[in-house]
Amino acid sequence: MQIWSLSTPIKNIILYGTSIVLMKGVSLIMLPYIATHLSQSELGRLEVLSTIAIIISIIFGLSLHEALYRFSGIANENKKNKITADIFILSLIIAAISLPIIWILCPLLSQISALKSSTLELELLLIPLAFEAVVMVVLAALRMKEKAWVFFYLTTGRALLQALLVMIVLHYGYGVTEVILTGFISAMIQTVAVIYIQYKMNKATYIKYHFNLRITRIYLVYCLPLMFSGVIFFGLNGLERWFLIIYVSFNDVALYAIAFKFALILVLLMQPFGMWWMPKRFEYLSKNGANTTTEITHISIVLLCILTVLVCYFSPFFIDWFMPPSYQPAKEMVYILAVIFAIKELNELINLGALVKQETKKLLVINIFSTIIGVTMIILLTPYYKINGVLIALIVAQSIRTLSTYWLSQRCFAFPYAIKKIAGLFVISAVAIGLSQYQSTILLHLSNAFLSISTLLIFAFWNQLIIFPITGKSTQITQKR
Repeated sequence: MQIWSLSTPIKNIILYGTSIVLMKGVSLIMLPYIATHLSQSELGRLEVLSTIAIIISIIFGLSLHEALYRFSGIANENKKNKITADIFILSLIIAAISLPIIWILCPLLSQISALKSSTLELELLLIPLAFEAVVMVVLAALRMKEKAWVFFYLTTGRALLQALLVMIVLHYGYGVTEVILTGFISAMIQTVAVIYIQYKMNKATYIKYHFNLRITRIYLVYCLPLMFSGVIFFGLNGLERWFLIIYVSFNDVALYAIAFKFALILVLLMQPFGMWWMPKRFEYLSKNGANTTTEITHISIVLLCILTVLVCYFSPFFIDWFMPPSYQPAKEMVYILAVIFAIKELNELINLGALVKQETKKLLVINIFSTIIGVTMIILLTPYYKINGVLIALIVAQSIRTLSTYWLSQRCFAFPYAIKKIAGLFVISAVAIGLSQYQSTILLHLSNAFLSISTLLIFAFWNQLIIFPITGKSTQITQKR
């Protein structure tokens, strides 16, 4: 059976890739511009405020899009439309509940002296997040319906509009409040657009919107543990900045944030594949069996290793070339953060077994356990080792989380992963990352990067971790005995 050679998946991956490059890449390209117009301290304060937005978006997003993937992924077309309509209505109800909560919360948060933020800033930042579930559900539905162009317009349109507005407000000398206002405007326009698009899509299918408490309970039982996992996992992906503002200055927080954003290029590069694969993996497992699904996962792991090595080689150069001189110390931590992101991405690639068996509560336990370890280490190490203490804690906690998720997923549904070959791939990647840290001429650096990537590809092809076309037995999901 040929999967990879089909034109639609590849075409959509390319289109998703373009949208992600424009959506996330625009903000990355804007970073030097923002850094030259805001003081380092103000940039650090903006980054701390963004962590509040992260945790609020996780809570009010409720992981409803994950329920959409799970319950409509193996359904027929009519059933998919009905499930989408049900979950969309639920997301609107959540938005209606979230708005007054945010309105009450903002004045309370503004009283936290360490944030140095006004009620207005927090309202502009957080009010659009009441509609997080609405936006995520509709974007997920578009991906499942292969409407990649509509997804492209919605995501890149928001990013480009916000970038344009940021350039205008900074050009005229405005500050953090006005930068946050640009995000508010672009987010609300996107929200109106997705609601209209969902209305049009649903009208075309003649499915009526309704709210069913019994069905809603099924969705919430599945997605609430995932939401709580996200909240708990915030301890390893945002909370560390709250500890940093206690022990270091906003200037140091800005350095950490810059390294974080350049390491985040890895996630940016992985997203085109993930945006195609994450909504489709349940369907592929159901229709094509475990062997085919495993082959695609092998390819995704090879891709992850290659991109991690590339980011470790080139992110320090990007910081050198594009950022003001005061941000150069960020180069020293960017490769560690890239490895942390790689471990986090690996966790998302190998958790399918647990999701198939709907073991989201056990995934929540894993996230709680690994986050407790990580936060405890952050509390103990940060007072003495500052940012280095945070990095050590994150890499240990992420490793524990990924290994535990793998163990659980394999117990739920055993995929035939080529563990020894994957381990060899990781060893080669680790050596390549180590070589990337040696200071050398640009020519030698590029040569080492080319040699590292070539070695990874040769190893992957030789050991059949990459197979074109992918083949696999079309076995249906069976209960593990």
